[in-house]
Order: sequence, then C-alpha cells, then structure tokens
Amino acid sequence: MGAAERALSAFGEGWTAGWTPDPLVTVSEWADKHRKLSARAASEPGEWRTSRTPFLREIMDCLSDQHPAEEVVLQACIQIGKSEVGLNWTGYTIDHAPSSMLAVLPTVDVGERWSKQRLAPMVQDSPRLRAKISPARSRDSGNTTTSKEFDGGILMITGANSAAGLSSMPIKKLLLDEVDRFPGEVEEEGDPVDIAEGRTSNFPGRKILKVSSPTIESLSRINKDWKRSDQRRYFVPCPHCQEKQVLKWDNLQYTPEDPEAARYACEHCGALIEEHHKTQMLERGEWRATFPERALVGFHLNALYSPIGLGRSWGWLAKRYEEVKRDAARLKVFVNQRLGECYEDPDERLDWEELKARAEPYGLREIPRGCLVLTCGVDVQKDRIEAQVLGWGRNEQDWVIDWALFAGDPTRPAVWEELERYLERPFQNAFGVTMKITSTGIDAGYLTDDVLNFTRSRRHLAAFALKGASQRGRQIIGRPSKVDLTVRGATIKGGAELWTIGVDAAKHRLFARLAGDRKQAHASSRLVHFSEQLPDDYYMQLSAEIFDPNKRSWIKLHNRRNEGLDTHIYAMVAAMHPRLRVHVAREPDWAKLELAIEPKGQDLFSQAPAPVAGATNTPQAEAVPVPGGGEGPRPLPAPAQPEGEVQTSGQPAAAGGWISKRDDWLRKR
Repeated sequence: MGAAERALSAFGEGWTAGWTPDPLVTVSEWADKHRKLSARAASEPGEWRTSRTPFLREIMDCLSDQHPAEEVVLQACIQIGKSEVGLNWTGYTIDHAPSSMLAVLPTVDVGERWSKQRLAPMVQDSPRLRAKISPARSRDSGNTTTSKEFDGGILMITGANSAAGLSSMPIKKLLLDEVDRFPGEVEEEGDPVDIAEGRTSNFPGRKILKVSSPTIESLSRINKDWKRSDQRRYFVPCPHCQEKQVLKWDNLQYTPEDPEAARYACEHCGALIEEHHKTQMLERGEWRATFPERALVGFHLNALYSPIGLGRSWGWLAKRYEEVKRDAARLKVFVNQRLGECYEDPDERLDWEELKARAEPYGLREIPRGCLVLTCGVDVQKDRIEAQVLGWGRNEQDWVIDWALFAGDPTRPAVWEELERYLERPFQNAFGVTMKITSTGIDAGYLTDDVLNFTRSRRHLAAFALKGASQRGRQIIGRPSKVDLTVRGATIKGGAELWTIGVDAAKHRLFARLAGDRKQAHASSRLVHFSEQLPDDYYMQLSAEIFDPNKRSWIKLHNRRNEGLDTHIYAMVAAMHPRLRVHVAREPDWAKLELAIEPKGQDLFSQAPAPVAGATNTPQAEAVPVPGGGEGPRPLPAPAQPEGEVQTSGQPAAAGGWISKRDDWLRKR
C-alpha cells in the first residue's frame, strides 16, 4: 500500500472514529479504569478497585447516565465508602458524561473542605481528570474552590446553609452529601433539599444522589427517603450452608468478657461464621429490593459489611457496643454511625395528632372551671404578631384559652395598637366573672426596640420584654437587665427592662409535662389542656421541635412553623414572672383566688349566673393577691368591639374575630 493509500485509510478511520459514539461505560467501570486514590485521602492509595467493596458496584452503576434511576438514596454507616460513591460519580461526570452538576455539603465551610481535601486530590492523582480541569493558578482557568469548569459542563460546590448557592442556576446532576446534617431551613427560604432539588426539575434524565448516616427518627431526612424507596439490602451467602442473608447486629455472637472474639451466627443453619470468611461472602453477595415496584432506588449498609482491612472488625464493634450501651448519648452515636440506623426519638417527642386527640369540650376564649389566672405569650414576626393566652390553676395546670394572629408590619403602630386592644379585652368565665390577662411576655429577639417601646409605654398591661438564651443550665427566668440609659450612660430608674429566659429549660419543662399527660386516662388529671376549637396547625406548631441528645439542642422539624410552641413558652414564662410565680403557689393562695374567680352559689352551666351578694349583674373579680405575690384580676371597662366583629352568646369572640383573621391571613399566604 502506497503512502497515498495509507493516508486515505488513516483519514477514513479517523472520520469513522469521530462519528462513532463512545461506548457505554458505568460509573464503576470508569472508576476501575481511571480513578486513582491519593495517599492524602485514602488508607489504600493507588488504583481504585470496586472488588474491594463489591457492594458499592450497583449503587454506583445506578448513577450511570444510561441507568433509568432518577434518584438514588444511600443510608449507611460511616467508613463504608459512601463518600467514594459521590466522588466516583463526580469523576465520571467530569471525564465521561459532562453536564452541569451541584455538590451540596452541610455548610459552605464543609463544602470547601470537601473540595480541597477530597475532590482536589482525586483530580490531581487521576490523569484523566487532571487533563480536564485546568490548574487553579492559571489565569481564567475556571477552577476555584467552589466551581470547576470542564468541557461540556461545570461542577459547583456549596453548603446547605447558603440560599444563594442552592438557587443560582439549573443543574442536571445533584449530589447531596450527609443530608441529615443539613439545617431544617435556610435563610427563611425553606428546606435546603427542596430548594436544591427544584434546580433539577427542567432536566430530563436528571440524577440525584442522597447520602447520609441517619440521626433521630423524627429528624432524619435520609431515613424518610429510605422508607419510601425500594429498600435494597445486601444479601451474602453463609460459607457453611450457602443460604443468603442480610447481616444484622442481633446475630453477632460474643461474650461480654471477650467481645473481640465475636462471630456471626447464620440465621439459616445456626453455624458460627468467622470474620475471615467475609471477603468471599461480599464477593458473592447481591442486592435485593424489598419493594421492587417502587421507582425510588434505596440502599442500606451497616458496619458489619466493612471489608477486612478497610473498616472496623466485628470484634472492635462488639467491644465498642459494650463500652457505650449504658450511655444513651454514646449509644445513639453507635446506632447512627455504626449500624446506619435511626435512634429512637426521645420520650418528649409527641406527634401532633396525639396532642389533638387530647382536645377537651371547651371553646376558645371560654374559661374552664379551675382556671384562675390568665397570662399571654407574644411572638413578633416580620409580617405579623402572634399571641397565645394560657389559663392557670392548681398544680400548675394550664389551659389554652386563645391563639390569635395580628397581620401587619410590626414597625408600624397599627399592629401594636391591635395587640393592645386584644390584651385589654376582658374574658368572662362560666360564673360570669370578668377576668383580665395578668402578665404578658413579648419576645424581643426580633425588632427589640419596637418591643421595648411597647412594654415601656404600656405598663398598665403588665407586659414585659423577654429574650431567649439557649445556654444549658440557665434557669427559665432570672433577673432583668435595665436597658434605658441617660446620655451619660447611667441607668434610668423605672426604665425599660429586658428579661433573659432559658428557652431550652422551658421547652424541656413543657415537653415533659406533655409527655407525662399521655399516661393520664382522664382529662382532669392532665397538666396541659387544649380547646376543641384549636386548628390542626396549632398542634403541628406546638410539636414542631425535638431535642437532639447528640447535639444537645432543640431542633425544628422540617417544614414546620413553631410560633405555637414559642408563644406557649412565653405565656408559661409570664406565669413564672415575679409578679405571679404560679410555679411556687401554695394552696391558700389558690383558695383565696378561687373565692373571687369562682364565687360559691353560682351555677357553672347557666347562661345567667345567679346573683351574689354585693355583686352586679355582671360579676367582676375584686383585686386579690395572686399566687406567689402580685395582684389578681381587676374590673375592666368593656372595650369597644373591633370593627366588623360580632360576638354572640355561646360563640367565643376569637372564633369569629382574631382566629378568623389568622385563617384569612394564612389563606392569603
């Protein structure tokens, strides 16, 4: 063949190769061929071998472009390779299947560390990737810590705490790493997972990978997704009977005296399996779906599957369990991080439906028998003010008397004037006695100066400004701080005060009371009482938080507002204010107050209360000492009815007034 023929043949081969599509490659095949593990980030540096962790092959391959799975969920323990799945998928995207991709880590700082400590070494040590991404030091390289440009695509890295990073541009591939460490809400814009997923909605063939070890059941995002997935588990054969099974913690056998000699008991033949068999067992394992009809693909792995030499041994796990099993906080970490399972909710955790089932047959703004003191808690938001009134009686029983919302800008006087009218409005109990709100706590964490202006100029309302502090060990209410100063910096006597309250302690107290009430068969024995007219949203908000014993802090449940909880707490703090001190009241205090609030001889259920000597047709409570000191309800002039509000017999004002405004406001939202 002459030179001309050879040149023509080479041209034809090049032309053909140029029009021949690249062969279909899976993520695991790409990793086996091109991924290099850096000595800076891997215990076994060098060539990536999926055969070392065979259970990762199917997980990775579901992320391949040709696989039909749109979303993949991996709930797993630590040190099992789940982060490597995300890295291999990222490398596959950069080198073989370029497109726009977003990696979201719990925070921006964590995202930057992931980029520097995990992604950058992978790119540097893998020639195929190094050729696709320009060095960061070159001008206009498109390579920064949080953005990597390559032919046909871009990789962006951000944190779940950055609303801007989550919503900047549409993307086709989304990696969500350690989703159970994401905040419940980002910058008041909503759930970060929902925001990130929304960026993929316009792409056909989109891919989403969610990876995490779980946390508490109520808080765990990954567990909720796992439960709605096809729930794949890795079945491995017994080396004795060859029957396949899932490795479960309960089947690990050892004595507390010698946990490091742990062996695994086959659930089929009962034979004890030595750990050295695990390598062959993993090689012959297979994934099986519990619900194969479901479209969402979900995988679960625990530390019993850790390959020999790459993770903790069965003996180490048994020894660690023996060390932590009597310590709830450490046991939770073991269950989450080693078994890949959710830890059960704390005892205080309550479902809103359970709380709603406790509702009692009294209406809002009605005062049940035994309710002798009224307090109010107020929460200030950017477009509204919310208030909750609690009634108090013996043994610190409290009744939810009202729940109100005042829509408007709290920087304007109108909404504060409406709150003032509300706080001045009298209540009337079943004995016909008029009662007033004795103490009101208003949260000053937002618009502090506006709250102080209100409490400073309306002392007749017995309202005080409060600000929450979450330090452990802080008592619910202590001493106030004087915040009004002269031009020389001296404290103004009688000026505005700001009370710092222990929010965590208050929540623990309320949730303990609510948890204790679940054991009471009769409503009369409960400490917290709910009106049957309260909407579902109230119970959802009251149960919107849960205490995480690992973080030792209260965490808001996803997509839940919590003003119902906050205002209940503030009204409880108002009852503990030095002017009331309901929590230390003695029986003589309650008895004296009861004589004024619930006069003997009155018919509790009559529409027209029987007259009492010395009383008018509408009895009012005389000023009497309230529990713990201070002064009780005083006669109040009947305030003018708010415009458009009509109160009828047997229908609480709130049901046709402020509560209806709440409903109208929510509908407009």
